Amino acid sequence: MPPKRRTDPGARPGELIAAARKVLTQKGVANCTVSDIVDAAGAAKGTFYLYFASKDDIINAVVEQIAQEMVDAAEEAVAETDSGAVDRFVALRDAIATFAADATSWELAENYHRPENRAVHDRMAEQLVARLAPIVESIVEQGVEEGVFVVEDAHLASWFVLGGLRALELAFPDRSRLASAIVDTTELALRALGYAGAMPNAPRPA
Repeated sequence: MPPKRRTDPGARPGELIAAARKVLTQKGVANCTVSDIVDAAGAAKGTFYLYFASKDDIINAVVEQIAQEMVDAAEEAVAETDSGAVDRFVALRDAIATFAADATSWELAENYHRPENRAVHDRMAEQLVARLAPIVESIVEQGVEEGVFVVEDAHLASWFVLGGLRALELAFPDRSRLASAIVDTTELALRALGYAGAMPNAPRPA
C-alpha cells in the first residue's frame, strides 16, 4: 500500500473520484471495493467515509462526473458555433462522437455494459439524455425559427433525436463503428426534423 499523503481536504473528494474511475476501468463495478479506491487514492478508509457513504455513493459521483464532462463538451461545441441550427447540430454531433471515441471513456463504458453493471449504465444514460435534451431542443427551436426544420413540438423532437443516438450505443458495441454510426445517423435525424437542404460535409471523428 502506498504511503498516505497529506493533502488539501477540499481536494480529497476529487482525488477519490479520480481513483474510483481508475479502479472501475480496471476491475469493473462488481469487483471494485472501497479498499481498492482508497489504496489507489493513497487515502484512509476513514477519509473515504467523510465524503461518501458507500461504494455506490462514489460510483454515483463517477457517473455524475462523466455525464457532466460530456454535457460540458457538447455545450462548448454548440456555443462556439455562431452559424445556423444545422451547423450547431453538427457541432453537437461531433462532440458526442469524439467523446464516444475516447479510449478512457470507452473502457469505462465497456465495464458498464456488462450485465452486472446494467443499473449503473442505465443511470448514466438517463442522466446524459436528460441533460442533453435542452441543448438539442434549443437547436431545434432555432432551426424552426430559421425555417430549416419543420416540427410542431421541439421538446418531443429533441427526445426523439436523443433516443436514436441512445439506441446506437446498443446497436454498435464496437467503438470504432460507433463514432461513424453517430455521424451517419445525423443525416437521418436532420431529415426527421424536416431539413431538406444539402447534408453537411463535416469530417468524421478520428
